Amino acid sequence: MKSFWRLCISLELCLVLLAAVCGAMAAGSFRLSGEYAAAINAMPLLAWLRRAPFPVSWWLWLCLALLALLAVNTVFCSIATVGARRGRAGLVPLLAPQMLHAGFLLIMIAHLLSATGGFMEQVVAFEGDVIRLPDGRPFAIGSIGVIMSPQGMPTGISSELFTAPNDAAARVTITPNHPWLSGGYGVYLKQAEAVPHRRALLEIHREPGAAAALAGALLFMAGNILLLYLRNGAREAAPEADP
Repeated sequence: MKSFWRLCISLELCLVLLAAVCGAMAAGSFRLSGEYAAAINAMPLLAWLRRAPFPVSWWLWLCLALLALLAVNTVFCSIATVGARRGRAGLVPLLAPQMLHAGFLLIMIAHLLSATGGFMEQVVAFEGDVIRLPDGRPFAIGSIGVIMSPQGMPTGISSELFTAPNDAAARVTITPNHPWLSGGYGVYLKQAEAVPHRRALLEIHREPGAAAALAGALLFMAGNILLLYLRNGAREAAPEADP
Protein backbone atom coordinates (compact mmCIF):
# COMPACT_ATOMS: atom_id res chain seq x y z
CA MET A 1 0.00 0.00 0.00
CA LYS A 2 2.85 2.37 0.85
CA SER A 3 4.52 1.63 -2.47
CA PHE A 4 1.29 2.42 -4.29
CA TRP A 5 0.94 5.72 -2.38
CA ARG A 6 4.54 6.66 -3.19
CA LEU A 7 3.77 5.99 -6.86
CA CYS A 8 0.64 8.15 -6.70
CA ILE A 9 2.57 11.16 -5.33
CA SER A 10 5.77 10.68 -7.31
CA LEU A 11 7.26 13.21 -9.68
CA GLU A 12 8.15 10.33 -11.99
CA LEU A 13 4.45 9.53 -12.48
CA CYS A 14 3.78 13.20 -13.25
CA LEU A 15 6.51 13.25 -15.90
CA VAL A 16 5.31 9.97 -17.46
CA LEU A 17 1.74 11.28 -17.66
CA LEU A 18 2.89 14.56 -19.22
CA ALA A 19 5.00 12.69 -21.78
CA ALA A 20 2.03 10.43 -22.59
CA VAL A 21 -0.25 13.48 -23.07
CA CYS A 22 2.28 15.06 -25.43
CA GLY A 23 2.62 11.79 -27.36
CA ALA A 24 -1.15 11.34 -27.71
CA MET A 25 -1.63 14.94 -28.83
CA ALA A 26 1.19 14.63 -31.37
CA ALA A 27 -0.26 11.41 -32.77
CA GLY A 28 -3.73 12.89 -33.05
CA SER A 29 -2.54 16.15 -34.56
CA PHE A 30 -0.69 14.39 -37.36
CA ARG A 31 -3.54 11.98 -38.11
CA LEU A 32 -6.47 14.42 -37.90
CA SER A 33 -7.62 15.72 -41.26
CA GLY A 34 -10.69 16.51 -43.35
CA GLU A 35 -13.97 17.85 -42.02
CA TYR A 36 -13.25 16.87 -38.43
CA ALA A 37 -9.99 18.82 -38.46
CA ALA A 38 -11.87 21.89 -39.71
CA ALA A 39 -14.65 21.48 -37.14
CA ILE A 40 -12.50 21.00 -34.03
CA ASN A 41 -11.76 24.74 -33.82
CA ALA A 42 -15.34 25.77 -34.59
CA MET A 43 -17.14 24.33 -31.54
CA PRO A 44 -16.56 23.50 -27.86
CA LEU A 45 -14.33 20.49 -27.37
CA LEU A 46 -16.90 18.15 -25.80
CA ALA A 47 -19.43 18.99 -28.52
CA TRP A 48 -16.82 17.95 -31.09
CA LEU A 49 -16.07 14.76 -29.15
CA ARG A 50 -19.76 13.80 -29.12
CA ARG A 51 -19.93 14.15 -32.92
CA ALA A 52 -16.60 12.66 -33.95
CA PRO A 53 -16.35 8.86 -34.28
CA PHE A 54 -14.01 7.14 -31.84
CA PRO A 55 -11.39 6.17 -34.50
CA VAL A 56 -10.99 9.92 -35.13
CA SER A 57 -11.21 11.19 -31.54
CA TRP A 58 -9.50 8.39 -29.57
CA TRP A 59 -6.41 10.49 -28.89
CA LEU A 60 -8.43 13.26 -27.23
CA TRP A 61 -10.29 10.77 -25.04
CA LEU A 62 -6.90 9.36 -24.06
CA CYS A 63 -5.65 12.89 -23.29
CA LEU A 64 -8.66 13.53 -21.06
CA ALA A 65 -8.05 10.30 -19.15
CA LEU A 66 -4.34 11.10 -18.72
CA LEU A 67 -5.10 14.65 -17.58
CA ALA A 68 -7.58 13.30 -15.03
CA LEU A 69 -4.83 11.06 -13.64
CA LEU A 70 -2.46 14.03 -13.66
CA ALA A 71 -4.97 16.05 -11.64
CA VAL A 72 -5.25 13.21 -9.09
CA ASN A 73 -1.45 13.03 -8.91
CA THR A 74 -1.29 16.79 -8.26
CA VAL A 75 -3.90 16.65 -5.48
CA PHE A 76 -2.23 13.69 -3.79
CA CYS A 77 1.18 15.37 -4.07
CA SER A 78 -0.19 18.50 -2.35
CA ILE A 79 -1.72 16.44 0.44
CA ALA A 80 1.53 14.55 1.00
CA THR A 81 3.65 17.72 0.92
CA VAL A 82 1.46 19.60 3.40
CA GLY A 83 1.37 16.59 5.72
CA ALA A 84 5.16 16.10 5.62
CA ARG A 85 6.18 19.75 5.96
CA ARG A 86 3.53 21.07 8.34
CA GLY A 87 5.27 22.42 11.43
CA ARG A 88 8.74 22.00 9.91
CA ALA A 89 8.76 25.02 7.59
CA GLY A 90 7.35 28.51 7.54
CA LEU A 91 4.04 29.39 5.96
CA VAL A 92 5.51 30.76 2.72
CA PRO A 93 7.75 27.71 1.94
CA LEU A 94 4.75 25.51 2.65
CA LEU A 95 2.29 27.44 0.49
CA ALA A 96 4.46 28.26 -2.53
CA PRO A 97 4.35 24.76 -4.10
CA GLN A 98 0.64 24.49 -3.31
CA MET A 99 0.03 27.73 -5.20
CA LEU A 100 1.63 26.13 -8.26
CA HIS A 101 -0.56 23.05 -7.85
CA ALA A 102 -3.71 25.10 -7.30
CA GLY A 103 -2.95 27.28 -10.33
CA PHE A 104 -2.42 24.22 -12.52
CA LEU A 105 -5.69 22.65 -11.34
CA LEU A 106 -7.62 25.88 -11.89
CA ILE A 107 -6.31 26.10 -15.46
CA MET A 108 -7.45 22.53 -16.08
CA ILE A 109 -10.87 23.30 -14.58
CA ALA A 110 -11.10 26.42 -16.78
CA HIS A 111 -10.54 24.36 -19.93
CA LEU A 112 -13.12 21.83 -18.76
CA LEU A 113 -15.69 24.58 -18.17
CA SER A 114 -15.11 26.05 -21.62
CA ALA A 115 -15.14 22.59 -23.21
CA THR A 116 -18.54 21.81 -21.69
CA GLY A 117 -20.31 25.19 -21.60
CA GLY A 118 -18.52 27.25 -24.22
CA PHE A 119 -20.11 28.66 -27.35
CA MET A 120 -18.67 29.70 -30.70
CA GLU A 121 -20.47 30.71 -33.88
CA GLN A 122 -19.44 32.59 -37.01
CA VAL A 123 -21.89 34.90 -38.74
CA VAL A 124 -21.62 36.75 -42.06
CA ALA A 125 -23.33 40.13 -41.53
CA PHE A 126 -24.23 43.03 -43.82
CA GLU A 127 -24.85 46.64 -42.84
CA GLY A 128 -28.28 46.89 -41.24
CA ASP A 129 -28.52 43.25 -40.19
CA VAL A 130 -29.85 42.41 -36.74
CA ILE A 131 -28.18 39.50 -34.94
CA ARG A 132 -29.14 37.89 -31.67
CA LEU A 133 -26.79 36.58 -29.05
CA PRO A 134 -27.55 33.06 -27.78
CA ASP A 135 -29.28 34.57 -24.73
CA GLY A 136 -31.72 36.41 -27.03
CA ARG A 137 -30.30 39.94 -26.85
CA PRO A 138 -30.21 41.64 -30.27
CA PHE A 139 -27.59 43.93 -31.74
CA ALA A 140 -27.50 45.61 -35.14
CA ILE A 141 -24.68 46.07 -37.62
CA GLY A 142 -23.95 49.70 -38.46
CA SER A 143 -21.29 50.89 -40.84
CA ILE A 144 -18.55 48.47 -41.87
CA GLY A 145 -15.22 50.14 -42.54
CA VAL A 146 -12.45 48.79 -44.76
CA ILE A 147 -9.26 50.81 -45.30
CA MET A 148 -7.40 49.85 -48.47
CA SER A 149 -3.77 50.42 -49.37
CA PRO A 150 -2.80 51.92 -52.77
CA GLN A 151 -1.98 48.36 -53.84
CA GLY A 152 -5.55 47.27 -53.10
CA MET A 153 -4.81 45.36 -49.89
CA PRO A 154 -6.91 45.91 -46.72
CA THR A 155 -4.89 47.63 -43.99
CA GLY A 156 -7.64 48.13 -41.42
CA ILE A 157 -11.16 46.90 -40.78
CA SER A 158 -13.88 47.90 -38.31
CA SER A 159 -17.58 47.49 -37.70
CA GLU A 160 -20.04 49.62 -35.78
CA LEU A 161 -22.51 47.78 -33.56
CA PHE A 162 -25.75 49.17 -32.15
CA THR A 163 -26.03 47.29 -28.88
CA ALA A 164 -29.48 48.42 -27.70
CA PRO A 165 -32.52 48.25 -30.03
CA ASN A 166 -34.20 51.40 -28.67
CA ASP A 167 -31.13 53.54 -27.99
CA ALA A 168 -29.26 54.87 -31.01
CA ALA A 169 -26.54 56.24 -28.73
CA ALA A 170 -25.66 52.75 -27.47
CA ARG A 171 -23.04 51.83 -30.01
CA VAL A 172 -19.52 50.46 -30.08
CA THR A 173 -16.90 50.11 -32.79
CA ILE A 174 -15.08 46.79 -32.93
CA THR A 175 -11.82 45.93 -34.65
CA PRO A 176 -9.90 42.62 -34.78
CA ASN A 177 -8.13 43.40 -31.49
CA HIS A 178 -11.02 45.17 -29.75
CA PRO A 179 -14.15 42.98 -29.52
CA TRP A 180 -17.46 43.85 -27.90
CA LEU A 181 -17.82 42.01 -24.57
CA SER A 182 -21.24 41.80 -22.95
CA GLY A 183 -22.94 39.39 -20.58
CA GLY A 184 -20.27 36.73 -20.86
CA TYR A 185 -20.25 36.83 -24.67
CA GLY A 186 -17.67 38.36 -26.97
CA VAL A 187 -18.31 39.54 -30.53
CA TYR A 188 -15.10 39.51 -32.57
CA LEU A 189 -14.47 40.96 -36.01
CA LYS A 190 -12.59 38.36 -38.04
CA GLN A 191 -12.80 39.77 -41.56
CA ALA A 192 -14.49 42.53 -43.58
CA GLU A 193 -14.96 43.25 -47.27
CA ALA A 194 -16.02 46.37 -49.15
CA VAL A 195 -16.84 44.81 -52.54
CA PRO A 196 -19.13 43.71 -54.01
CA HIS A 197 -21.04 44.57 -50.80
CA ARG A 198 -19.88 45.71 -47.40
CA ARG A 199 -19.98 42.68 -45.16
CA ALA A 200 -18.21 41.40 -42.07
CA LEU A 201 -17.40 38.00 -40.65
CA LEU A 202 -18.23 38.06 -36.93
CA GLU A 203 -17.39 35.40 -34.38
CA ILE A 204 -19.49 35.11 -31.22
CA HIS A 205 -17.70 33.53 -28.28
CA ARG A 206 -18.59 32.46 -24.77
CA GLU A 207 -15.76 31.24 -22.53
CA PRO A 208 -17.12 30.31 -19.08
CA GLY A 209 -13.67 29.20 -17.97
CA ALA A 210 -11.96 32.55 -18.62
CA ALA A 211 -12.12 33.75 -14.98
CA ALA A 212 -10.82 30.43 -13.64
CA ALA A 213 -8.02 30.45 -16.23
CA LEU A 214 -6.97 33.96 -15.20
CA ALA A 215 -7.03 33.06 -11.50
CA GLY A 216 -5.04 29.90 -12.18
CA ALA A 217 -2.44 31.75 -14.24
CA LEU A 218 -2.00 34.38 -11.52
CA LEU A 219 -1.65 31.72 -8.81
CA PHE A 220 0.83 29.75 -10.90
CA MET A 221 2.90 32.86 -11.60
CA ALA A 222 2.84 33.95 -7.94
CA GLY A 223 3.91 30.48 -6.83
CA ASN A 224 6.84 30.52 -9.27
CA ILE A 225 7.95 33.95 -8.07
CA LEU A 226 7.80 32.84 -4.43
CA LEU A 227 9.82 29.69 -5.16
CA LEU A 228 12.47 31.69 -7.02
CA TYR A 229 12.63 34.13 -4.12
CA LEU A 230 13.00 31.34 -1.55
CA ARG A 231 15.68 29.52 -3.54
CA ASN A 232 17.60 32.73 -4.15
CA GLY A 233 17.50 33.47 -0.42
CA ALA A 234 18.70 29.96 0.35
CA ARG A 235 21.69 30.39 -2.00
CA GLU A 236 22.65 33.68 -0.37
CA ALA A 237 22.39 32.23 3.11
CA ALA A 238 24.39 29.09 2.33
CA PRO A 239 27.90 30.72 2.31
CA GLU A 240 27.17 32.40 5.64
CA ALA A 241 26.42 29.04 7.21
CA ASP A 242 29.80 27.57 6.21
CA PRO A 243 32.45 27.51 9.03
